[in-house]
Amino acid sequence: MKELFRKDYPMFKLVLNSKPDILDKWEVLDFEKDEVICKYNEVYEYFCVLLKGSINIYHTSEKGKTYSQSVYKEGSYFGELEIFHSLPYVCEIKAMNRVRLIRLKKCYFEKWINSDNVVAIYILKSLCKTSYELSKKAIVDTLYSLKFRICDYLITSYESRVKKEHNKFYISKDHLSEHFVVTRRSINRILKDIHDKGYISVYRDKIEILDIDSLIDERECERY
Repeated sequence: MKELFRKDYPMFKLVLNSKPDILDKWEVLDFEKDEVICKYNEVYEYFCVLLKGSINIYHTSEKGKTYSQSVYKEGSYFGELEIFHSLPYVCEIKAMNRVRLIRLKKCYFEKWINSDNVVAIYILKSLCKTSYELSKKAIVDTLYSLKFRICDYLITSYESRVKKEHNKFYISKDHLSEHFVVTRRSINRILKDIHDKGYISVYRDKIEILDIDSLIDERECERY
């Protein structure tokens, strides 16, 4: 099991430190890009930990409009909201690239958290943090303009990029459209406006931040 964990994430440590009777029960699954991992409105009685790749957690309405709730990367986990009461998933989960994950059946998951307070406390704390961030996002989505939200998204992406010496990072316009639940035309209109002001450069789906300070000023102008 140890060779599956490439990095030192907190959840990886918790899994590796679990007792042998739990550690042996984890199953390994692999998914290709765009493969559905969990379907909307179906029950999956598993707790899952993402070892490699990224997943999109989204919901599609009856009219075909897609809302991306979140993107999870390696070190994240999912299934904790539904597992205790065997609830159907309110969102669908799809692999954004090649994904590897491990999963633990409900009976073993409950045994794990009942026997290990460190695991239970970690999951509780991270759930509270996730709920807090989703509440903040709901407020921003409701009260602020699309331009503010796009500027804020670009700034946050820039500040959290892995390679700090590089200004370029990849953003899919389809994902922006899903993330903000608007058309690509609306996204393109705002990106063009920011581009024309010289704050960013757009090369198809690649966006380069040219003037982060002015982009922050633009966001703050939209705030008030």
